[in-house]
Amino acid sequence: MLAHDQWPAFDRLLFLVYGPKIMGVLRAVAELGVADHLKDGPRTIEELAKLTDSQEQPLFRLLRTSAALRIVRQDAEGRFELTEEGESLRSDLSSSLRDLVVFSGDEMLTRPYSDLVHSVRTGAPAFEKVYGKSFYEYTESSPEAGALFDKTMTQRSWLTAVTLLRRVDLKPFKKIADLGGGWGHFLGEALTKHYPDATALLFERPSVLEQAKPLIADYGVTDRVELQAGDFFESVPKGYDAYLLNAVLNGLDDEQSARVLAKVREAIGMDKDARLFIFEKVMTPSTNEWDYSKLLDMDMLVLFGGRERTLEDWHKLTSEAGFELLTTPEKGGSPWSALECRVK
Repeated sequence: MLAHDQWPAFDRLLFLVYGPKIMGVLRAVAELGVADHLKDGPRTIEELAKLTDSQEQPLFRLLRTSAALRIVRQDAEGRFELTEEGESLRSDLSSSLRDLVVFSGDEMLTRPYSDLVHSVRTGAPAFEKVYGKSFYEYTESSPEAGALFDKTMTQRSWLTAVTLLRRVDLKPFKKIADLGGGWGHFLGEALTKHYPDATALLFERPSVLEQAKPLIADYGVTDRVELQAGDFFESVPKGYDAYLLNAVLNGLDDEQSARVLAKVREAIGMDKDARLFIFEKVMTPSTNEWDYSKLLDMDMLVLFGGRERTLEDWHKLTSEAGFELLTTPEKGGSPWSALECRVK
């Protein structure tokens, strides 16, 4: 599998055609908790069948396929064990991708992709055509879908917070506004582990803030984080020296992003010492080069009508909103970048 670049062209295309089937295999392995059952060492198929409440023969066939995908391997005694890739499906690891795998194989993502042509022809999210409502309206109206999305975003938020806090220096700023900051993972990590003297604002939708309250309390920073409901398309609170937009603008098209940036620009005024930090993936400018952000770009298109952007795109978008893009930190193995901006 890993040497598929060496395959004949027909076989390489066939491998891509089988993509949805591979996703189905990964999701089944994740849902059955195979990685959790193998974390302490190899097990026989009989043991795994009992632990996963599965039939032995179908489970063996699933794991045989998973072994071909390098998720598990079979040892000399016929037992199955985890590979390095498979370790990431353990639910007890902070770096776990289990929830992301389950979400990626769920129909709320796969069904819109079946109508990707609609998004390509219209620029509108296929999700709304398929489900008759926006993605967030759907997850708020469907408890099961909402719970799955929340679990996935909780894991993603923690991982990105840890990564980004190694890439950005917020020490000069004592009042930080996180706009659309979700449940507050970034602020919780930042205030407890990096910036003990700072205070912050979490600016979000009312329904999200209700979910944020217990997390902020768990971090022990309730007295340092103000929760304010609002809509950044309408207005952004003034009086902060650092504003954060963390994975917000990629879910918006250029016109919507420009509206949000204009509101941040209005809130900052002419304060040259204030900063806007945009935390996003920066896509490679090379059309032919592999970059998994290009697949995420398709997610943004079919789910929200948004987009991932190149560095040139970010320069253009921020400049037109009245900002100067100051720094573009190296990715260093992570897809996330911290883009620091100040008013012109």
